[in-house]
Amino acid sequence: MVLPKFHTLPVLLPFSWIYSGIMSLRNWAFDKGYFTQTSFEDRVAIIGVGNICAGGAGKTPHIEYLIRLLQQEGIGPIAVLSRGYKRQSSGYVLAKPGITASRLGDESYQLYRKFPDVIVAVCEKRVVGVQKLLQLEEPPRVILLDDVYQHRSIKPGLNICLSSYHRILYQDYVIPAGLLREKAKGLNRADLVIVTKCPKALRDEEESEIMGHMPTTNFQPIYYSRYQYGKLYNLATGLPTDVDPRREVLIVTGVADPKVMVEYVEKHFRLLDHMIYSDHHRFSYSDVHDMQNRLDNVNRDGYCTNSSGEKPIIITTEKDAARLMDMKSLKDEFKERVFYLPTEVFFLKNHEELFNQKVLDYVRKNRTNG
Repeated sequence: MVLPKFHTLPVLLPFSWIYSGIMSLRNWAFDKGYFTQTSFEDRVAIIGVGNICAGGAGKTPHIEYLIRLLQQEGIGPIAVLSRGYKRQSSGYVLAKPGITASRLGDESYQLYRKFPDVIVAVCEKRVVGVQKLLQLEEPPRVILLDDVYQHRSIKPGLNICLSSYHRILYQDYVIPAGLLREKAKGLNRADLVIVTKCPKALRDEEESEIMGHMPTTNFQPIYYSRYQYGKLYNLATGLPTDVDPRREVLIVTGVADPKVMVEYVEKHFRLLDHMIYSDHHRFSYSDVHDMQNRLDNVNRDGYCTNSSGEKPIIITTEKDAARLMDMKSLKDEFKERVFYLPTEVFFLKNHEELFNQKVLDYVRKNRTNG
């Protein structure tokens, strides 16, 4: 094996077999038509972006990539529909000025802030959500479904499945021994597969291993993408900011897989520590106090501020920043010392052109709503 190793719990395999059996039975019922799937293919282009592994594959950055691609081609209106995981609301919610991350969910809120011209909505029942979007005065021409791979009540016209390079799905186990939501062979429902978070230069032997072991057919292309980071954005101003690379940095993350981001910060700044929270963690003022305390006590732990006397800062992910922005009573002094790293997706080799063409060919089909 030449790909990165990751932690699994083979001792829990008997429980994985039970869970896997339940999911296989469910998928069989959908495949045979005992459970209903709704298609809107004659009215609107629907692209599903999901993964078999439970989190950490990079769905939101790839949704952003699709938005940019469609906007560059002048295709719209565009809508993004997700369930709004861990939001403090229920039912169908359409993003409007003044809405908060707690009502919309951190990922959807991030997209709404970043792409004000895009329709953003959340709904646990995806079929209901699509129906509501199509009833808008100006209905979308394209709907991007976030995290929809196992939500089979709706059938996307183009189904994209992601697998992280750092936790390649064919080497993983089903929950709870691993993080797969179903057997890796569930990949057969995808129209195309993206291996995400790849190194900038993917070795030939790595690509050969993936091509040889990924449970895809000859009709399912595999593309490779990576992350790229640009300037840091300040939480207080929301503007890109130049930061001295000698600054000491405390990383704060509440995402499933911060590995790539941590490696970037380690390479470009002086990393002091990494405070790790669970995925989609809703920050409390007690958490903020802990972060502030860690920043204020750097020197006591044997670290020194740089020669300019600048204080250490926090670097976090864009998704975590969305949750921090939801905290209305954060002190300005604290926000001025918090920065977040927007993530942008780039494809390796000539895969950008191939992937873009697949998406655009699908979206440009004639439809009643198009």
